[in-house]
Amino acid sequence: MPSQEPIHLFVYGTLTDPERVTALTDKQLERVDARLSGFERVNSPLGYPFILPKIGAVVGGVLLLNIDSVSLVQLDAYEAEGDLYRRQGVMVEVVDRRVAAVTYIGHAIRALVAPSQPESLYEARTPARRLRAPLADEH
Repeated sequence: MPSQEPIHLFVYGTLTDPERVTALTDKQLERVDARLSGFERVNSPLGYPFILPKIGAVVGGVLLLNIDSVSLVQLDAYEAEGDLYRRQGVMVEVVDRRVAAVTYIGHAIRALVAPSQPESLYEARTPARRLRAPLADEH
């Protein structure tokens, strides 16, 4: 059963443009400036960025608020979720509080940064299971 909680999406690249979001969703989504700690932004040769975990790094961006499931599917399609990017839960900082959200983490797109390194290409084609910290019961 789908979650009934509001979905907030942290964006840091092309989706920070409100006109692009409106063109994709046919909606003007509420938005606030936000920061994501523990990730770094990397630019791909394709001209759009992605983020990867990095201790001590911070990414500035925008939090799109209260996204409905239809709009999220449209945004997932735009971001090639599951292929180039993987949607993952994160905590972002908005003004003076932390807010639960999701964001698009680099997945296969990270192979484009260092295509001459075979291990980078291999890593990008394998499931991105280590992009998050293991749960206490995982070993």
